[in-house]
Amino acid sequence: MSTDRILGAGYSTHRIELGADDEGPLVATLIHRDPAPSDPPPSDPPPSDPTPSDPAAAATDGGGVPHRPPVLLMHGWSDYVFDRDLMEHLGRRGHDVWGLDLRKHGRSILPGQTPTEIDHLSRYDAEIGAALRIIGRDRPPVMLAHSTGGLTAALWAQRHPRTVRGLALNSPWLEMHLGPVTRALADAPVRMLAERLGQRPIFPMGSDHYARATHRDFGGSYDYDLALKPPGGHPFPAVTLGAIIDGQRRLAAAGPLDIPVLVLHSARSRISPRFTEEMRRADSVLNVRTLAAAAARLGPEVRIEALDGARHDVFLSDADVRARAVDLLDDWLEQSFMPPPTMKQPDVPETLGPGAPASLDVAGEETP
Repeated sequence: MSTDRILGAGYSTHRIELGADDEGPLVATLIHRDPAPSDPPPSDPPPSDPTPSDPAAAATDGGGVPHRPPVLLMHGWSDYVFDRDLMEHLGRRGHDVWGLDLRKHGRSILPGQTPTEIDHLSRYDAEIGAALRIIGRDRPPVMLAHSTGGLTAALWAQRHPRTVRGLALNSPWLEMHLGPVTRALADAPVRMLAERLGQRPIFPMGSDHYARATHRDFGGSYDYDLALKPPGGHPFPAVTLGAIIDGQRRLAAAGPLDIPVLVLHSARSRISPRFTEEMRRADSVLNVRTLAAAAARLGPEVRIEALDGARHDVFLSDADVRARAVDLLDDWLEQSFMPPPTMKQPDVPETLGPGAPASLDVAGEETP
C-alpha cells in the first residue's frame, strides 16, 4: 500500500487489478485509514494474512463476543471516496475504516477510459470481493454506501449473504424517480438504447445544482476534486443507465435482507431545471418518496430516517444536518452491533452466612 494522494498522511491505498475490457486495463482502489495513536484499542485488528475463512465467524472472537465492525465506504455515480472527516470520526469511535473507489470512478479512472461505464452492476463483485478479502473475510464490514453505491451494496448483500454485517445507505438509488411502473416501462427502451449507444452518453450534461449547494467554489461548505466529481456529473453512458435499471429490477424481485439496514435520506426533494435556494436543504438528485418506499421493502430490520434539510449526500449537508446524520449513524451502529449484556454475579455480603436467606438481583453489565 502507498499513501493516498487525496486524503494524505494517515491513509493508504491498495490498487486492485481487475483484468481488462475493450478500453484497456481495469483497476479499483481500496483506501484504508491507518490507526491513530489516539484511537481506542482495536478489538478486532486486521489479520496478518487475510485468507478466506468462515464469514459467519466474523461476528465473534474466540469468546463469542461481537466487536465494532469495520466500515467500508462506497461512493455514488460520478463520485469517489473523499470524506476524511467522517472517516476520522468513525475511526476515533473504534471502527477500522476503509473506502473503495470502484472501477472507472475517482482514483480508479485510467487514461482512455469512459468514466462510470459499466454494463452490469454484478461486475463490481470483483472489486468488492477483493476488498473484503483484504479487510479479512473473518471481519465482514458494515457497508456505508451512497446513491448508486447503495444499490450496488444492497445487491451484493443479496447475492453474498453473511459477507457483510449490515448496510448503512445514504440516499440509495434503489428506484427510478417515478417508481417501479415507470422503471418497467423504461426498461426495454433503455436496453435498446444501451445496445445502440454503448458507452456514449444517453443524457445531455447534467446541471450543476448539486455542486452549487455543496462545493465551496459555488458557495457551499465542502471541498472535493471537481475533475473526479464534476459539477454536472460525467457524461452518463447508456450502458450504465441500463445496468442501474436492471439492478433496481433485480433488487425489487429479490427476497428480504436478513441484516440490519439503516437508510438516511432528505425529508424532501427539489428537482428543477433551474437552481433555487431550496436545493441547498433538499435532495436535488433523487425522489425521496420512491427511495423511501423501496427502502422499506429491503427487509425486516430496516431503519429509515428522513432528515429535514438534508442534501442528496446527507453528509454533505449544512453542519446542523450533517451532525444529525452522524449521530443517527453512530446510534444505529451502537444499537445494531453492540455486544450483548454480560451476566455478572454480585458479591455476597460477608454478613450472609451459609443458609441465610437473601434476595439478590443479577445485574447485566454492558461491555463497551
